[in-house]
Amino acid sequence: MTSKNVALLPQGNSFEALLHAVAADLPRAIEAIRLGLPATVIKDTSAYFNVSTSRIRAIVRLPETTAHTLVKRGANIDAAASERIWRLADLLTMASDVFEDEEAAKTWLRMPNRAFGDLAPMEYLDTEPGAMAVRQVLNAIGTGGTA
Repeated sequence: MTSKNVALLPQGNSFEALLHAVAADLPRAIEAIRLGLPATVIKDTSAYFNVSTSRIRAIVRLPETTAHTLVKRGANIDAAASERIWRLADLLTMASDVFEDEEAAKTWLRMPNRAFGDLAPMEYLDTEPGAMAVRQVLNAIGTGGTA
């Protein structure tokens, strides 16, 4: 992990730091994604959403052995995996705005939903088209629709 990347994310839960410190500052988010987020962000994201690390690794598309090796080495995940974590933070921010409650947003993201073929919205966040579908449903909810 580069010292420059350490400075991008405050200490503590790295997902929460990303959510509150980086997601609101796009140039900082871009730099953090390009450098790669610390591999510990997988475990931190899991804890933040109260879901299994395997569920987060599936969204990020990071094999278990690779994740363990990166954590052991104190290394960063690659830019593609980092962007998927950022996408999750970005959609949580949007859902929090729509539901006006962060806990309700987290619950909505991790619970199965008919709009997503009975999958949880977070399961769609491994691709940008999936994220677009989640944004569309959140926009519909925000403007008086249901999902």
